[in-house]
Amino acid sequence: MESSRKIAPQKLALLVGIVCIGTYVVNYYLRNMLSVTSPDLLLSGSYTEDGIALLSSIYMVFYAGGQLVNGFLGDMLSPKLMILGGIGLGGLAMVVFPFLPYQALRVICFAVLGFGLSMVRGPLMKIISENTSPRHARFICVFFSFASFSGPLIASLFVMALPTKYAFIVSGIVAVLMALLATLILHALQKKELISFRPVKARGLRSITDVFRIEGFVFFMIIACLVEISAASVSFWIPTYLSLGLGFDPTAANLVFSAISICRACMPFVSLMIFNAIGERARPIMRVGFALSAGFFLAMQFVKAPVFNVVLLILALMSMSGVSAMLWSIYIPGLGKTGRASSANGVLDCSGYIAAALANLVFGKIMAGAGWSTVLLLWASVGVIGLITTFIFHKQAGSSISSKKQ
Repeated sequence: MESSRKIAPQKLALLVGIVCIGTYVVNYYLRNMLSVTSPDLLLSGSYTEDGIALLSSIYMVFYAGGQLVNGFLGDMLSPKLMILGGIGLGGLAMVVFPFLPYQALRVICFAVLGFGLSMVRGPLMKIISENTSPRHARFICVFFSFASFSGPLIASLFVMALPTKYAFIVSGIVAVLMALLATLILHALQKKELISFRPVKARGLRSITDVFRIEGFVFFMIIACLVEISAASVSFWIPTYLSLGLGFDPTAANLVFSAISICRACMPFVSLMIFNAIGERARPIMRVGFALSAGFFLAMQFVKAPVFNVVLLILALMSMSGVSAMLWSIYIPGLGKTGRASSANGVLDCSGYIAAALANLVFGKIMAGAGWSTVLLLWASVGVIGLITTFIFHKQAGSSISSKKQ
């Protein structure tokens, strides 16, 4: 890569990493604003569990569809413009949301939010994978995963510092300003030829089939569905579970949710250390992670004391986060040479969020009817399905992400 010769690879990776990670933090706190405000919105009487579940699911559906479209566009169009447009749309959606009096308008608002934020991750992954070495790309993406877990924490801070209405408004304004800053920095780096962008030509349906030919892709698409159910659907209902299921007041629920986010944020680093220590084998990590997650969720059925129940919840989510790191921090960053990093990311994210959107509607219905005990069993089943999948796809579960072949 010619541009990297003008600056030390480590410094280039640092510059690229700071911009991309900072941008991704904004993306993730925006998508968590509804989740952390759900207890307050429910207590206000203006929203119901089904209504909030619908908003969340609409977001997920449009995010998923947008990922599929924008993933391929991200391999062809300017990343900096897609980042500006995506974060800008998401930020504006948050600013106007508190002023919308009708559910139909709120649904449209979250559709815009979902599609806008779907424009961001693919281009960021393309920038990272094409302008840094595989080793540096993995390290950046570990912090990428950290950023995804810090999003709920930052969203919680907005809610704790401001009334609900102003939390939405201020978070949206900050997002728009951050998008402008990131775009200016990326433009400066590109103008100085420190980074480059290698667009691929549109090939119609062939562009889609090329992605599915990438080694291990189908297996990791299934994994994406399972980890996104955990990362999006399960995580979305955690503040409500803490408040309505365990009896925490909204402030305490947000504090506990923040602590959970911090614990989960550590898992990408732990997973990368284990991955390197055991010879870059992903299958054992995924099997153990899925098994532990299922076990801890099942144990929550029998441990009713709120403090210990929360401990089990944290352990279950941390276990699933370790599996997630194998996908987003290890597999995707290694696709730079394929030229399809954005497309592959888009298809995987799309698949994951379709699964998460469907799961979210199911969780909302069951929560209002059968109760939390049944919801916990469903959360445990995600780990069971994942464990079975790693045995069915025995070879694909690890061989496709070893850097020793590169």
